[in-house]
Order: sequence, then C-alpha cells, then structure tokens
Amino acid sequence: MSVRLSFAWWNTSLSPLGNKKANPAQQTRAVEVVSYLTNKLGIDCLAMGEVVEDDINYLIKQANLHDYNFFDGTLKTGRLQFDTGIFYRKDAFVLDSYSILTAARGSRTLKVANRIDFIVPETAKPFHIFVSHWPSRLWCERNSADRDVLGIRLRDAIEELNRLNGGPAHAILLGDFNDEPFDRSLSEQLLATRDRRLARKNPTFLYNPFWRCLGEAFPQIPGNSSLSYSGSYFHKSGKETQWRTFDQIIFSSTFLGHSEWHLNEEYTRILYLEPFDKSVSNRDEIFDHFPVISVIEKEGTHG
Repeated sequence: MSVRLSFAWWNTSLSPLGNKKANPAQQTRAVEVVSYLTNKLGIDCLAMGEVVEDDINYLIKQANLHDYNFFDGTLKTGRLQFDTGIFYRKDAFVLDSYSILTAARGSRTLKVANRIDFIVPETAKPFHIFVSHWPSRLWCERNSADRDVLGIRLRDAIEELNRLNGGPAHAILLGDFNDEPFDRSLSEQLLATRDRRLARKNPTFLYNPFWRCLGEAFPQIPGNSSLSYSGSYFHKSGKETQWRTFDQIIFSSTFLGHSEWHLNEEYTRILYLEPFDKSVSNRDEIFDHFPVISVIEKEGTHG
C-alpha cells in the first residue's frame, strides 16, 4: 500500500506585519480555505503566513482541526517577530525540535525561516521543514543585497544539514519568498533549479517544481474568454504583470531518487479555489494569495 504525504503553504493575509486586518466575514472565509485544505483535501502539513496568535486560535476553534497539532511559528527574537505557523496531522508527524534562522547584514537582522524538524513514523530519518516569509518588495526591492543574503543563509542551512546527514537530507522549503523562481535569491543563491537531471546528478542543488507555474493556468482557446490565472499572488498595482509566483514549495534532491521518498510532481500546483478566486483578484479584499500544494510518496509507488 502506498504512503503519501501532502504539503501546502498559504499566505493568509490575515495579519500582515503582525497587524490584524481581517473583518469577521474575511475571518470566516479564511476558515473555509483552511477547512477545505485540511478536512476536504486532507493535507498532512499546512504552513501558513501572515498570522498572529489570535488568528491561529480562531482557526483551531472554527475549522474543526481535531486531527491536527499546531506549531506556533509566531516567534520573537530580539526585535524580529515571525508570522508563520504549521498545522500538521497527528498521525503523520511528530514534532522533534525547531529553531529560528536569521541573517545579519550590517545593523539589520533578516528573517530567513523557521526550521521545524519532524519525525515521520513511516521513515527512520527526520524531515526538516523550512517555513519562510521574506520581505515584501515594497521594503526590499528585487535583487536587493538583502535578498541575496536571505538566499545564501538558507543555502548555508541546507548544506549544514547535508553535512550532518552525510548526504542530502529530507528538506522541504515552503513559503512566500516575494521572489519568483527565476529571481537571483532563489535560482542563484539558494540554487533551487528547474532542472531535475541536474539536481539528481549534483545533490548540492534543490529542485523547485514551481518553475512550471509561471504562465497562464489555462490555454487560450479561440472564442473562449474564460478567466485564467498566471501566478499565486495577485499584485493589484503590478505594471508589467499583475501575477507573481511568489509562493513555492522547494525540495532537496533526496526526493528525486536518493531516498525511499519521491516527489510526485503530478500534484504540485497553485490551488485556484472557487469562489475564493474572486476574493484574490478583488482590490477591495485583503486576500491576494492562493495556496500552493505538493505531494511526496514512499518508494515503491512509482517506477
């Protein structure tokens, strides 16, 4: 019998920069999305961004998450306040440890990721989950040196894991990077490639399946003007495009044939939800991100 683990990331937009923004109707809509991901799709590990402790408690109470534990990632270190968290299925993951990754640059400290180490009953080795919400481009422009530092520091953390593991570790990176797969911080500094063959050959590379999610979700067909989407984030003030693929799930090369667990890329996608889709592209709504999902399966389910 096959064993499958599913992962999702959603930037909720509930409390950006720690400031509660959602009205009661929007809170209810967020509950509907979380409930769909957990109770309907059965996502095993759901990471979220732009949440505060009150949001988390509200979702726990309203979304009937009886089968899930929660890791509160709204941690503080110095003056930095993280804004992420993870719902994880009780029978799929056991929390082992966690740590905060930051990067110093001059007089500033940058939030790189929360690292959560899970024990998976189906395997003898830990899974290392990195959850990131990098700075908005409003405050940190594309190809800023700060973004290089974020990518390099996250790269260093992966390399340290690999060194301690004696080879590629089971690492999965989820988040809103506020950069697209082709941007320098991810493609050159983090080494998150589109090339599976290269990642298999050289385990230094990570594999980013969301390179495949840069264009329109549906093809243009003559006579059919149905709505389409071309990213995970709707940038209401975008100039050359209003869509960005900022939300991604990235995998260490161990999931490409170097262990008993394999990425099943058939399930990797931006999850366009109806009628939530109208909220994301509505300028009067707080929501501007779709969830993203991906799946791994244990060896033997695919050749």
